[in-house]
Amino acid sequence: METRKVRLEYPLDKVATPVFSRLASNFDVQPNVLAADISHVKGGWMLMSVTGSTQAIESALEWVRDSGITVTIAA
Repeated sequence: METRKVRLEYPLDKVATPVFSRLASNFDVQPNVLAADISHVKGGWMLMSVTGSTQAIESALEWVRDSGITVTIAA
């Protein structure tokens, strides 16, 4: 098991995408929101940690990227 800290950048049209719940239910990872600033009028960002196997984390983050949300690895 590993934990990665990532920052998600939400464009306005992706704010309603249920990222957190899909990561928890569709992938074998445990997401944890560390901080966020998201608004339905401006988009926003979320800082989260994701815990799971390397493969599960990679698959989960690939799905997030494919959903149109920018993912960067946080320090």
